[in-house]
Amino acid sequence: MEETTEKQGRWQRFKENSKDEYQLVVRDVKSYREVGSYNLTPLNLYVAISTLIFLVAVVVFLLIAYTPLRTYIPGYGDIVQRQELNEMEDLIDEMGAQMEQQAVTIETMKRNIHGEVVTSADIEERGIKVDTANIEPVPLSEEEVRLRREMALERVGENSRGSSGMAPSPGSTDVPLAQLLLVAPVNGEISAGFKLTGDHLGVDILAPQDTPIKAVRDGIVFISEFTSSNGNVVGIQHDNNLITFYKHNSQLLKKVGDRVRASEAIAIIGNTGELSSGPHLHFELWHEGKAVDPTEFIRF
Repeated sequence: MEETTEKQGRWQRFKENSKDEYQLVVRDVKSYREVGSYNLTPLNLYVAISTLIFLVAVVVFLLIAYTPLRTYIPGYGDIVQRQELNEMEDLIDEMGAQMEQQAVTIETMKRNIHGEVVTSADIEERGIKVDTANIEPVPLSEEEVRLRREMALERVGENSRGSSGMAPSPGSTDVPLAQLLLVAPVNGEISAGFKLTGDHLGVDILAPQDTPIKAVRDGIVFISEFTSSNGNVVGIQHDNNLITFYKHNSQLLKKVGDRVRASEAIAIIGNTGELSSGPHLHFELWHEGKAVDPTEFIRF
């Protein structure tokens, strides 16, 4: 009871004293002239001191948070250094792995230069293990597919320049080319004939623009694409080791893998490709890997 009365007395005295007013007078030391006077109360002083302490605390926090002074705080510098050390360790590990790969590459190049063969024993000694379980084949790009097909056609053309035999080999069940029924791909005037020595392995047939081009025989389309030199090209694989090409078309009506019938439209005549100078069909007939003159077997 006495403690409660004492507490209430203190609080009562604080409230009464906080209302007391004091005057702060500022005088000139030499002339004792009054420069200024300020009326103060204990409550005003308390508020002013609290505000000053709060502002100082905010300034100190900003200095520590946004200036290098934070590194001088005990404990904080150790955390920063630890993070930097971890980053440096990761960088060193990465550089070590790169150096190992470079060393393997340099060693392989040296072996290739000296004609040495890398065997499986060498790989086991290095401790290199390749996980082949999750290896996926890399798909070929369109440019690579076109390049491979053009190179294949060039190889076929080079092989055909050696000889131009048409009869089946002994023991073969293939029908001679002269006995096959072939449909004219398009009817028209031949502007350029077959010249094996002149690197013109087909015939150029003139026809009006937008004339449909027909397959000479049943078969499967294995090429249907655009090339820079021959424009839109269609290639068909027939039976009896027979292949036909239809070049410089304006439009392709079939795609790779399509089965076509004899006399079925496969393309539209046009003037595409660097080697074309007007609407026409460049038609090639290949038998057993050799180019033959189409006019000997087809009436255009």
